[in-house]
Amino acid sequence: MTSDKKAEANRRNALKSTGPKTPEGKDAVRLNAVRHGLRAEEILLPGEDEEALGELGERLRAELQPVGELENLLVDRIISAYWRLRRTGRVEAGIFAWERSEETAERAEREAHGYESHFGDFLIESDTTITDEKKHEEALSRARRMRSEQEDETALLGRTFARDADRANAFSKLSRYETSIERQIYRALHELERRQAARSGAAPTPPQVVDVDVSGLPEGAG
Repeated sequence: MTSDKKAEANRRNALKSTGPKTPEGKDAVRLNAVRHGLRAEEILLPGEDEEALGELGERLRAELQPVGELENLLVDRIISAYWRLRRTGRVEAGIFAWERSEETAERAEREAHGYESHFGDFLIESDTTITDEKKHEEALSRARRMRSEQEDETALLGRTFARDADRANAFSKLSRYETSIERQIYRALHELERRQAARSGAAPTPPQVVDVDVSGLPEGAG
């Protein structure tokens, strides 16, 4: 058993530590949070910040203090779910960004077509006359700029999610997705707290969140 004096000395020494000072040492610490069972390449999407993920993992591990393989696995799940929960805000912004750019580009393209006059047989060949060269080019330039903005990583992320959600239901699906992730966090957190309480000899705490499925109940039941 460690004596009280030795434990107190260990605590004082820990307080004196300022952490790694070299870039290599800082990189090693930054990635500690994703080296247990969690790999950054399995969590990050294009455009996401590996350093921010590492810092998030460090903060959560410092706060939750896992001990042993199972507790670390639960913290891995919490970190992963928390990161995906943060991503939902970016997805929402991406959906709005894509739709705004799409609407603006289509308006500009319709405006540009309004300055075009076509002559001849459309099935064979036709000549196009531009009635106002300057305004025609300005409209096309706006359309190209809006199409270019759709190549942004956030806009593409929102577009991908919306396409999978059949567009019209994108925000409803995003809300359900967010709720599902929150439940995953609460379940993993409760199991971690239960195991830590058992390890310390304390009585396990009851679940903070109880999921009740009422989808199968008859109308008016509750």
